[in-house]
Amino acid sequence: MSYIYQRRKWERPIRECCIAEHGIVAAKHPLIGKAGVDIMRKGGNAVDAAVAAAFVDCVVEPAMNGIGGEGIMAIHTADGKNTIIDYVGRPSKNCTPDMYELLDEVEPGWMGWRRVKDDTNIVGHKAATVPGTVAGLCKALELHGTMELKEVLEPAIRIAEEGFIVGWWTVSHIVRTMETFSKFPEWRRIFLKDGRYPPKPYHHSLRRNPDRLVNRDHARSLRLIAEEGPDAFYKGEIADAIAREMAENDGLITLEDLAMYEPIVLDPTPGSYRGYDVIYDPSHAGTTLMEMLNILEGFDLAGYGFGSLEHLHVVAEAIGLAYADRFEYMGDPGFVKVPRTGLVSKEYAKTLQRRISFEKALEIEPGDPWPYEECTTALTVVDEEKNAVAINQTLVNAFGCGVVVPGTGIVLNNAMYGLNPEPGHANSISGRKRRIQNVCPTILLRDGEAFMAVGAPGGRAIQTSILQTIVHVIDFGMDIQSAIEAPRITREVGEIQMDSRFPERVCDRLVEMGHQVAYIDKEIGNWARPVGIVIDPERNLLYGGVEWHFLGFESEAIGY
Repeated sequence: MSYIYQRRKWERPIRECCIAEHGIVAAKHPLIGKAGVDIMRKGGNAVDAAVAAAFVDCVVEPAMNGIGGEGIMAIHTADGKNTIIDYVGRPSKNCTPDMYELLDEVEPGWMGWRRVKDDTNIVGHKAATVPGTVAGLCKALELHGTMELKEVLEPAIRIAEEGFIVGWWTVSHIVRTMETFSKFPEWRRIFLKDGRYPPKPYHHSLRRNPDRLVNRDHARSLRLIAEEGPDAFYKGEIADAIAREMAENDGLITLEDLAMYEPIVLDPTPGSYRGYDVIYDPSHAGTTLMEMLNILEGFDLAGYGFGSLEHLHVVAEAIGLAYADRFEYMGDPGFVKVPRTGLVSKEYAKTLQRRISFEKALEIEPGDPWPYEECTTALTVVDEEKNAVAINQTLVNAFGCGVVVPGTGIVLNNAMYGLNPEPGHANSISGRKRRIQNVCPTILLRDGEAFMAVGAPGGRAIQTSILQTIVHVIDFGMDIQSAIEAPRITREVGEIQMDSRFPERVCDRLVEMGHQVAYIDKEIGNWARPVGIVIDPERNLLYGGVEWHFLGFESEAIGY
C-alpha cells in the first residue's frame, strides 16, 4: 500500500479585508489601530493618526520597536505632496572603523559579518546608536499634522501607565532573549515578573486576571516629550539619563551626539511600475525594492500565472540580482558614493533582464550600475481625504541591545549591528555614519492619487515581502488581504526559501533549473509580515489587510 503525505495548498485568504469608508489603520496590534482610528474620529488626519499609532506601537510591541529605536516614514498628502522622513539612528562621533575586535568566524545572527568579540556590536552599550524615532515622529507631525503633540501622545502614555495584556508574540521574544538580557537589571525589572519569570501569555483561562506589561517609567518619558517636545529626549532630562548610562558603562553616545540629531526630510522622485508611481525611500531599502520592480516590469507575470515556474523563477532572479547590488554598493550616501540613480534606472534594469534565462538559474553577482548614474514593526494609515502614510520602526534585534536606560523605561536599539564591523566596505563603520536600513515603507499612486500603502517588519525579508505584495495586487489582481496572505518566496543571493503552500512540482522544477531551494512551512521561514491598505476610488472605499499567520499574532486592520 502506498501513502500520500498531507500536502498544503493555498487557494484563498482565511481572513477578509477590512473595509471602511472614512479611515483605516493596518498594524501589528489592535491597540495600535484603535489609537489611530480614534484620532481620525476626533478630526485628525492620517499623519496625526499615524504618529499616535506609532507611539502606541512603541509601547505594545516593546521587543520590536520603541522610542529608543529608529525608522522611516513615507507620506502622500491629498494635495499631491510626497515626503520621506528618514529617522535612522546615527552612531556616536566617537565610533571608528576599528572599534570592535574581530574574530575569524561568521557572527551567529542574520547579518553575516565577521563576528565581533563578545558580540559587543549586538549586545550592550556599544551596540546602540542615537535613536531617531522621537525626532522623526515629531517632524512628521510638524510638517503634515493638524493636532498637538500632547494630544497624539495621550493614548501611548495611558497604555504605558496602565499596562496592556501580553500575548504569545511578546512573551516569545521575552523568553528567547531572557538568557542574554537578564544580566541587565532594568531589562529584568521591566520585562520579567519578580525579575525572574516571563509573563504568562493571554489565554482564555486567564481572562479574569491576565498578566499585563506595565512600564510607568516609559509613561513618564512620554509625558516629558508631550510637554517639552523632542528637546526633552535630545537635550533635556532624557538625554542626560542616556548620556549618563553610556558614560558609566563604556558606551560611546554623548550629550553632543544626542543634541545634534536631526531626521532627514526628502522630497522623493517617484519610481514607476506598470503605470503606478512608487513613493520610496532612496537611501535605504527602497532603492533595492525599486530595482527589483524595474527588473520584473520586463516580464509578463500575469501571463505566467500566480505560482507558476516562470513567475517564481523570475521573481527569485530579480531578488538575487538586486541584493547582489545592494551588498556591493549601498552605504550611507553622506559618507560613500552610491549609484542610486543607476540602481533604479530603467535602462540598467534592461541589462539585468537580459541576464535572466528560463533554461538555467543565474550565478548571482553584482552588476555595473555606474554607467546609468546621473547626478523596519510596520503600520499604514489612510484617511477619508486619501492622505496616506506608511511607517516602519525598529530596535533592529528583539529588545535591541538589551539596555534599558534607568528611570526612563526606554530600550535602546542595537543598530551598530547593521554596520559592517570590517573596515573597507560601503557599509563599514564611521563616526555618525548611518547603517543601511532594511525597512521599506512604500506608497503607490495611480493618476497622482494614493492607491496603496504598504510596509512590513522582517529584517532583510522586508523588501521581498513588499515587492511580492505589490506584484500580487497589480499583476495578479488580488485584494490586499489575499496579496499579503498568499505564499511568497524570499532569498538574498543564494538559497531560495519557498513557502510549502506552493505546488511541490514547481519546487522540483526550480531545483532542476539549478536553484537551491528550501521548501519550508509558512510558520518557520522568515517571510516578513506585511500590512497594507488599498484605495478603491470608484466605490470610495478603503481595504486593509495584515499578515497574521504566526502563533499569537494580534495584527489587525481597523477602520470606521
